[in-house]
Amino acid sequence: MIHHARYTSSRLPETTLTRLLYLPDDATVIQLEVDLSPAELVAAVNAGLRPLPILRAAPAGKLSASQVNATVVIAPLRSPGRPRRNSVNANLTRRQRQALELQSRGFNSAEIAAMLNLSRRAVNYHLNQVRQRIRGELPELLKSDFDELESLL
Repeated sequence: MIHHARYTSSRLPETTLTRLLYLPDDATVIQLEVDLSPAELVAAVNAGLRPLPILRAAPAGKLSASQVNATVVIAPLRSPGRPRRNSVNANLTRRQRQALELQSRGFNSAEIAAMLNLSRRAVNYHLNQVRQRIRGELPELLKSDFDELESLL
């Protein structure tokens, strides 16, 4: 799910807007344009501040920000260790879902790697794992659909 919004204030007339991608959870991407510079936004968020209304409304917990060119990516800080499995789609890890979501939005491996703070090789690994799982489940899906269709005839 993608949301778009624009936050501007009267503090600086005619400023260049910074593109912000806020990833509040594993399935949502919120795209904003804000009138803070990328460096200001990254520094504020990484210092524990929440300079925008949408960030102040976010659940409690530390947020992490990183800058990719003129884009800032903000997401909840994750604890180290194995990715948690989501009950909605237990077949994919959190990183696989994130990489797949960003790739479906048109980002290439290098851009995804910068956004998720991973190497490009790790992103490609996660995307290949998704492809392999889809290939493994496809025959079962086709068989179940065929059996269902056959029972209707």
